[in-house]
Amino acid sequence: MAIFPKGSSKSPNPKPPAADPLVGSFVQYEDNAAVVLAVVVATKKEKLAVLNVRGRELDLAAGRLYVLPGKEPAGTGGAAARLEAMKALQARIDAEAEKLNVAELWSFVHEEARALSVAELCKAYFGSDEVAAHAGLRVALIRERVHFKRDRDLFEPRAPGVVEDLQRAEEAKRKKAQVRAATIEFLAQRAKDPSVRVPAETLDSFRLMEEVAAGIQHTDPARQKEGRELVHAACDALRIPQHAHIEKQAFELLVAAGMCNEDTNLSLIRHGIPAGHDSAALEQAALLEVPQAVADFPAHERAVRQDLTALKAFTIDDASTQDMDDALSLEQTHDGWELGIHITDVSWAILPESALDRAARRRATSIYCADRTINMLPEALSDGKLSLQPGAVRPCLSVLVSCSSVFEITGSRVVPSFIKVDRRLTYDQVDALLEEGDATLLTIHDIAAACEAGRIRNGAVRVHKREAVPFKEPDGSIRLLEIDEDGPARLLVSEMMVLANRLMAEFAASKGIPVLYRGQERPEEPAPAQRAETPEGPAKDFSARTKLKKSTVTFEPQHHSGLGLDAYIQATSPIRRYLDLCHQRQFISYFREQRPWVTRRELEEIFHEVDSCLQAATLASRETRRFWLMRYLEQRDRSSLIAGTVVRLDLKTPLVELDEVYITVFGRVPKGTPLGARLLFRITAIDPRSELIRLEAAQG
Repeated sequence: MAIFPKGSSKSPNPKPPAADPLVGSFVQYEDNAAVVLAVVVATKKEKLAVLNVRGRELDLAAGRLYVLPGKEPAGTGGAAARLEAMKALQARIDAEAEKLNVAELWSFVHEEARALSVAELCKAYFGSDEVAAHAGLRVALIRERVHFKRDRDLFEPRAPGVVEDLQRAEEAKRKKAQVRAATIEFLAQRAKDPSVRVPAETLDSFRLMEEVAAGIQHTDPARQKEGRELVHAACDALRIPQHAHIEKQAFELLVAAGMCNEDTNLSLIRHGIPAGHDSAALEQAALLEVPQAVADFPAHERAVRQDLTALKAFTIDDASTQDMDDALSLEQTHDGWELGIHITDVSWAILPESALDRAARRRATSIYCADRTINMLPEALSDGKLSLQPGAVRPCLSVLVSCSSVFEITGSRVVPSFIKVDRRLTYDQVDALLEEGDATLLTIHDIAAACEAGRIRNGAVRVHKREAVPFKEPDGSIRLLEIDEDGPARLLVSEMMVLANRLMAEFAASKGIPVLYRGQERPEEPAPAQRAETPEGPAKDFSARTKLKKSTVTFEPQHHSGLGLDAYIQATSPIRRYLDLCHQRQFISYFREQRPWVTRRELEEIFHEVDSCLQAATLASRETRRFWLMRYLEQRDRSSLIAGTVVRLDLKTPLVELDEVYITVFGRVPKGTPLGARLLFRITAIDPRSELIRLEAAQG
């Protein structure tokens, strides 16, 4: 039932005219977020002279003042008496505002579908329009914005649904403020006592700081704004000078909280790379049991797989590698050799849409850092139950290649299998065994050389690339492992993987199995004069790499100019590449049910979902490697010069490839320095986190 008569929505408080009758009137005006009490002491043309409760005399526009009912007591004269009267009134106003229940007031009037004056609300709630009650009610309504919508001096009760939404928003805001206060309090305590533990409720606050430190550009501007405001608030509260970039300030706060250190790699945060696996994936990994013998595997696995455990299979990897996903074998036949390339079958253990599958799809690939490996699959699987460890029976997808006595490929088969690795070899061991004349390895090396020669005849491009892999030692120092991609052992393994991927691509094409074929257009040929100007060595290798076209993905076989192949897929790294795992599912399903796991359209949808994650991981991996190589340079003796080769001169600042780390950086060189020149450089400044490095060529 309506309480107010129709047509009574007009405000009883129009802008007060600048006239003498207003002298002595109590008024309120708003100063930022505060509602200030004052009394009119005089009129001055278009303004009114007021004395506020703080004891200041001001000239304010009449339109800025809200006239309260009633005036100062008769006989009040002089600033001191007026100030005393106002302070007494302010105390009553504060008491009224504090005890006023705005929600209760709203419940009395919310059926009114119009804006109401403060006087109307005051009479409805108190039964009168006394000055302290009126002013206190107005203050309460200005502060509490949930139940009433303000329109200048009028207040309209909101609809119940809107009130509920705003209450939820206010509650969320209140909790956010509490968390922010707890975060700042923790930082203050941590500065005094490093052993103080991080409160669980502040973890998201520190994630926000990580995002600010990493320079993440959010699609959600509100979250980005919240993170920046948090950093500013923390710096203000802790009295940290705010002269640096906000990213650096956020990083310093994280260091103070013990959540970052000088080796923290922000690239992983910037690209959203999950650091660990969720509990569901870890639980599934822990529960997976791998039988110890072929006979212990389920019947449906034994029915589709060939038992190749009698083969003398071996793996070749770096000494530090734990996720071994490929092995080789060689058997002599009556007219040549049967080469086996065995890829651990991950598909039998990782079921589609399982927690493990979702985790792998989200990561797309493993990322190898100097201080850790971020595995696509939980470590219990990648480094243990699915890795081709010596003496362990493992389901595999094997490519069996028939070769003639002169190392020509005469046929091939792709078969699901069981294998048992006989021994594990490192690249260094294989290089040594080749030097010693190991018959098996020499034969495989000859097959690899014949395959490579065939690819080169078909247009393959060989580009030499020097690479250094950084490792963080327990004492914090950075160790480099130089990779010689042209070394015999690495060429052997690389060629075997290219061969396996080529033969699986040809098999898929012949059987109509949908897979993702990789291709590459031919690189642009440099002009003869340019070829002549580019000297042999790092400059020519760099030029060749920059001219390579980006690889493409299609559902039909296409030429790959870099490899010199007419059909090629990636299927040899299912432990660390999700799309390789998908290819395994396609093959195994074909062998088991004579049809692929998914259709071409379904595989295309998977690819588009995974590709964005893969691109993020690729960027993170590239930035991570550069970060750690620059950390190595930072730790290096700064008085010691470092050699480099000028690989590009057509930019504002020459580009130099540094020895030891084999990364390209901008550097100052003497005028007239030719392309390909080798110089000694001095590192004058370096900041791995911002990728800042300054080089100057040493004089003389």
